[in-house]
Amino acid sequence: MKLGIDFGTTNSAVAIVGSDGVARALELFPGERTQRTVIYGSPQGAVSFGNAAFEAYLEHDLEGRFLRSIKAFLPYDVPRTHLCGQMVSFPELITAYLVFLRERAEALLDEPITEVTVGRPVRFHVDAAKDAAAVARLTEAVEAAGIRDWHLQLEPVAAAHRYEQELTRERIVLVGDFGGGTSDFAILRVGPGRTGDRLDDVLATTGVAKAGDVLDGRFLDTFLMGFFGRGARITPRYATESQEWTHPILRHIQRLYYLHLLRTDDLAQRLDYVEAYIDDKIAIRRLRRLVFDDLGYPMAWSIEAAKRGLSEAAVVPFHFGEFYHPQLDIHTEVQRDVFADGCRAVLGEYDAAIDEALALAGLDSDGIDEVFLTGGTAQLPFLRDRFAARFGTDKLRSADAFTSVCEGLALS
Repeated sequence: MKLGIDFGTTNSAVAIVGSDGVARALELFPGERTQRTVIYGSPQGAVSFGNAAFEAYLEHDLEGRFLRSIKAFLPYDVPRTHLCGQMVSFPELITAYLVFLRERAEALLDEPITEVTVGRPVRFHVDAAKDAAAVARLTEAVEAAGIRDWHLQLEPVAAAHRYEQELTRERIVLVGDFGGGTSDFAILRVGPGRTGDRLDDVLATTGVAKAGDVLDGRFLDTFLMGFFGRGARITPRYATESQEWTHPILRHIQRLYYLHLLRTDDLAQRLDYVEAYIDDKIAIRRLRRLVFDDLGYPMAWSIEAAKRGLSEAAVVPFHFGEFYHPQLDIHTEVQRDVFADGCRAVLGEYDAAIDEALALAGLDSDGIDEVFLTGGTAQLPFLRDRFAARFGTDKLRSADAFTSVCEGLALS
């Protein structure tokens, strides 16, 4: 049996090709076509994966070891981390997660998995050496997962293969695949009846190592930093005049899945000093709780919910109640157009990547017949509007934002 595995930064999915030749995402558990890419070690030493890991983390009141965005660490030589009393490397964590996906699929299909196509972004990192290291680590993890026959496929190319199933004539398509960690673009020639290795059909590929996680940081920067002390004024000891408080921590907390690395005695002592002399003491208490109570993951979930809301409405409420204190909990409104403005620099990088893809393919915007957008971030209206303005609304196409890639991988 052949599988397609979309191992994503935020979510993962598995698909097979049925006897009718149609690719379908598997429900590894009833009603669950995607699994969160998370691993949880409980205080009692039990390790769980996917959606069950997320639920277990909540049931244990956020106690224990919760690992998110493990794919994002592939380009880096990071130290081993602890999980239920053992020190493990990030490739080993990825191997364990891939084994979880494979074993669930084998249990569901009641037959062994003999061949797997695993997705990879066009660029894990802008630095070529880091990108190559990420591919090597992913390869190591896949080989260790007990799969005899496997290969990697570019995620936007896989998405194009899924989109191709619905075509009745040949087209040149631009694919934009917006995940949690990377945003990838490919220009391909697609159409019914095309077979073989398809290398000649891939006209160009480009990518940006910025996607949903980075946009979470832009959300924080745009709407929430005032709640954590930005703009507050401090009158240092022995000073007579106040000044605006600045500290690198206000930048560092925007990388939510790195918050556990910020918990140092030096920072704790620094925040104690700041709280004594700043005019917004509540903000510093809130900042301390965010970092030292390891609330980055709940914050990311609240931002994720707000982003989904902004896909449907121009203004939505934002609520973060994980401080469990009326003075510390956050209640505010967020606006889609303000968020778009806050993401302007990242959107500009997407534009540059599309320019590069068109140049590599020797095409201009008129040479693109259709634009296929997939991935959770692709649901943001201001992102789709950017493609509509450039290529025309009539060219925009979409499918299931979270399973298109894995279904295309099964077909690859």
